[in-house]
Amino acid sequence: MSDVLGLLLRYGYLMIFGVILLENLGLPLPGIVILIVGGAFAATGQLSIWLVMLLAILAALLGDTIWYTLGRWRGRPVLTLLCQLSLNPDTCVGTTERFFLRYGMPTLLFAKFLPGVNTVTPPLLGILRARLGMFLAYDLAGALLFTAVAVGLGYTVGLEVVRQAQAAASRMSLWLGWGALTLGLVYVGCRVYIRLKVRRALRTVGLTPEELWQRQAGGNTLVLIDVRTPLAVREQPERIPGAMRGGHEELDGLAETLPREHTIVTYCV
Repeated sequence: MSDVLGLLLRYGYLMIFGVILLENLGLPLPGIVILIVGGAFAATGQLSIWLVMLLAILAALLGDTIWYTLGRWRGRPVLTLLCQLSLNPDTCVGTTERFFLRYGMPTLLFAKFLPGVNTVTPPLLGILRARLGMFLAYDLAGALLFTAVAVGLGYTVGLEVVRQAQAAASRMSLWLGWGALTLGLVYVGCRVYIRLKVRRALRTVGLTPEELWQRQAGGNTLVLIDVRTPLAVREQPERIPGAMRGGHEELDGLAETLPREHTIVTYCV
């Protein structure tokens, strides 16, 4: 925290703009901490609260617009790239798509309070070719809401409270550091173990497109199920000939009706 205070005091507005921009581009930076501390400095008159908010909003809009443009230009591979940076890439896109299906464009209003959703939503809307004006309007409103909450919190508690929190954290820094490191390593280890286990299982039971074609050509009776998300289907409605739809909502019903004597093959790309 002392490093954050010192850097923010020295570089001020440049640091606020840079950190918020890089966070919205997908880097794991503490944007909300920067905004809270910036609000605290504004309460003491060392920074302008309006300039802090303006720069944070512009940085967020710039980062999101870059991802929106990449999604519109390059398509779904952009989401794959983003989710490869996640410890849980297999559900990264699906979670965000379910958020979008439930709330639509207003997802942007609260996406910045949800780190994973915040990064994936702009390229997803670009892939779906959402209107740029509508995207910018909702994204601006979401950035304004998030910035106002974070900066307002810092402005309300003031710099003295931030410094007290810094002092308390410094006194417990050793225990907090080792505790956070241990929990982080355990979490990462569990996620990596699960991913490796799933990939090993898929290598054992999965089929390549060539193997699937050979089985079909050889007369094997296969039941093909398209388990892509609704937004993925909307983007590319074609399916493998003979495949039935088996999305998140239909799977429970299909489980009761599928012939158990046939080989069942699911695909999601």
